[in-house]
Amino acid sequence: MITKSFLFSIAAVLCLCACGDKENNVLTPEPVAPVQVEPAPAKPEEPVEPETRHSYKPVQLNEKEQAINAKLHEFSWKLFKEVYRGRKAGENLMISPISLEVDLGMFLNGLEGNSYQELLKTMGLQDYSKQELNSFFQTMMTGIEKADEAAIFKGANAFWYNQNRKANQTFLNAITNYYAARAEAMDFSNPQTKNIINVWCAEQTNDRIKDMVDRTDESDLFHLMNAVYFKADWDEPFDKQLTSKMPFQYANGKSEEVDMMYDVYEGTYAETEQYQLGVRPFVDGSFQMVFILPKKGVAMEDVIPAVLDYKVTITAEWYPGKPQQATIELYAPKFTSEYTEEHLFDYMKTINPNLKFDWHELSLMEEKEPLDLSALQKTFFLMDEEGAEAAAVTDIIAKNTSIGPSRVAQLHLDRPFIYAIVETNTSCPLFIGYYGK
Repeated sequence: MITKSFLFSIAAVLCLCACGDKENNVLTPEPVAPVQVEPAPAKPEEPVEPETRHSYKPVQLNEKEQAINAKLHEFSWKLFKEVYRGRKAGENLMISPISLEVDLGMFLNGLEGNSYQELLKTMGLQDYSKQELNSFFQTMMTGIEKADEAAIFKGANAFWYNQNRKANQTFLNAITNYYAARAEAMDFSNPQTKNIINVWCAEQTNDRIKDMVDRTDESDLFHLMNAVYFKADWDEPFDKQLTSKMPFQYANGKSEEVDMMYDVYEGTYAETEQYQLGVRPFVDGSFQMVFILPKKGVAMEDVIPAVLDYKVTITAEWYPGKPQQATIELYAPKFTSEYTEEHLFDYMKTINPNLKFDWHELSLMEEKEPLDLSALQKTFFLMDEEGAEAAAVTDIIAKNTSIGPSRVAQLHLDRPFIYAIVETNTSCPLFIGYYGK
């Protein structure tokens, strides 16, 4: 580095030389080139943090679609209430309303007459046309699938029909155009056919639903299927070091040590005389987990109707005690749950006792014949410190019957509770479950 004293010395020498030139008439020496001082190297820019978050694109619905969504939201909770009432004692359960509703949306395209009208009434959709409902389901599913790159939600549809029958072309056009459904004629008498269907189910659910169909035979007319799969990390993961064994009191009164996760965070919280409700967001906030815990001494059977009556969502204007931002101290168990529900149509008939399906009014196939209808759903759920994973396949099956304020809110999930995964903007319930075992 060039010091100030060095520069002064150079200046002094030059001055003396100049004076000598004048007195002694000595030729002036060649001027000294100025010293080139290298500029200080530029300070390196601070490294930019890599972009690890993705923009959330909320599902956008027009006014009519919002009204349809509200009706289906109500239907979802009504159905969950009936499934809960019909469960086996001590059994955990989870259903996927969106999977069933998309499957029913396709099914409506193959119904006529009273069967069509009563199914609409059951779902609360009697004021809407097939065209409007098809457009709604297309918009909703496309929107949810594209809501966020950081979270996975995908759906797929299929119509497997008996190769000895002819499918109705109008029905095929509707489900392929609006629902991107795979439509394929199958040899149901071949024992290997079930493997083809089960492989499709496994592929759509990341191998979480692998054995959807036990067997097929010649009496099968069709399997109309929807599959959905969800996986997302929490917005902020639980600290694994804080997970510890804690007692969980089961619905039957017994208690057992379980792995209980712990976190304190700022989130949406609400409380009524009957239950507490807390919301924990997944990455980017595009999807959210809603926990609903009955107050001590309040039966789950009393809480579910209350949740239904208030139409619990995370965006709507609520009742007194509506949710606010609060510091939530959350204890939540790690668990995995698998559930099979074989009686969805029966539970729907408790919602609307007039619901029935007359085979004369089914037009999924060209030829109308006596049949027996059922709706089966299998679900999978996993929740841990990193996030949650859920999957479901719904199968509508037809068989020919002629052949044969800011405060700390403690949410301690140490007893049976309800949980739901919803899309944030629409509050569409993708999955609703009960954990009490």
